[in-house]
Amino acid sequence: MEYEIKKGALSVRVDALGAELAAIEYAGAGYLWPGGSEWPRRAPVCCPWCGVVEGGEFCHGGRKYAAGRHGFVRDREHTLIARSAESLTLALEVLPDDPEWPWPFALTARFEAREAALSAAYELINTGSEPMPLQLGFHPGFTAPAGSLVRAEKPDFPGGADTLAIVSGAFDTDSVNLSRPASKWFRLERPDGRSVTVDADGFGWFLVWGAQGLSPFVCLEPWTGFPGPGDLPSRPGAVTLPPGDRFKRTLNISLT
Repeated sequence: MEYEIKKGALSVRVDALGAELAAIEYAGAGYLWPGGSEWPRRAPVCCPWCGVVEGGEFCHGGRKYAAGRHGFVRDREHTLIARSAESLTLALEVLPDDPEWPWPFALTARFEAREAALSAAYELINTGSEPMPLQLGFHPGFTAPAGSLVRAEKPDFPGGADTLAIVSGAFDTDSVNLSRPASKWFRLERPDGRSVTVDADGFGWFLVWGAQGLSPFVCLEPWTGFPGPGDLPSRPGAVTLPPGDRFKRTLNISLT
């Protein structure tokens, strides 16, 4: 089920499946990639891990768990627990006997619309009795007409550039992965004068990704962690969350 929030010229739709942004419209223009044959998703959250887990599984307590790309939160139905004209909050509870994850937790995702910006704040609480490994990443995709480029606040792109042209083949070898970027924001600039900026401050990695060939969309992805060999707690950027502790990160998006 999708829910809508509004503020002035901004309209945002959120899908309860995955607590995922479903549409962003501002001043008569659409910004979020609507899904398509090039990539069926729109803005999934990567949780409780980012990227691929080596071997496609992990072990805990003598049991094996299958581990697909980017975790399972994006494929779970969330429950609406609060809503106003400008904000809404969705929740997910993972129980101790969950078949995909041995560490129980509670998640809330709060979406807020502002005049020309929006935020999606995800908070997890370890409700179990053991420390829980955790990575969290955002994966929003934005429509990128031909002639678009991505601009960084600092020269973080390969070769010391502060721009990345969205041309044919830009993502043929996968995403552009930036570790510990100096930039606090990355902006998709479209030839129609529209732009969308995603904050990177507080995240250890920032990825820019699109489809092979000439991609009609670009994903601007702030991640707290990154794939790597070894068990879940030893993956790059993984947090070990003690019982009862909270972990929160916010996706901030600005529009022009």
